[in-house]
Amino acid sequence: MRQLFLTILFLNFSTMLFSQSKADDIVGVWYSPVKEGNVQIFKNGNNYYGKLTYLKHAVDHDGKPVLDVNNPDKEKRKRPLVGILLLKEITFNDKKNKWKGKLYDYDGEKGNTYDSYLTMTKNGSLNIKGFWGLSFFGLNRGLTLKRVDVE
Repeated sequence: MRQLFLTILFLNFSTMLFSQSKADDIVGVWYSPVKEGNVQIFKNGNNYYGKLTYLKHAVDHDGKPVLDVNNPDKEKRKRPLVGILLLKEITFNDKKNKWKGKLYDYDGEKGNTYDSYLTMTKNGSLNIKGFWGLSFFGLNRGLTLKRVDVE
């Protein structure tokens, strides 16, 4: 009986470790060829967040930082784009093997925030699908990121 208990305990612990390491697969620096920028995805507590750390066109023709001018919050329109959180409250669902959270689209006309799903492709890219409403009915915005090699 004791051996059965230890086996079940070990299997539960192994499953928790495996799903946790799978969840951490998104941690790192990711490049968007469409937006020409890097996003640093990091873990804070049980959630993951993505911060814009590089943007090819981060300064305007006067050498001033490009600002978050499309943000619906007027106070946030004065902040530089580099440094903002694009991904918020991301959590991992190990049964569906995907992450869910919020995606801020600074490039859209209204600076909308979408519900989002993140999935890892077989080639190691990270697909982000932002949507309003139901994921298969709502307005969809997508983005594919490639991992940046860290040397």
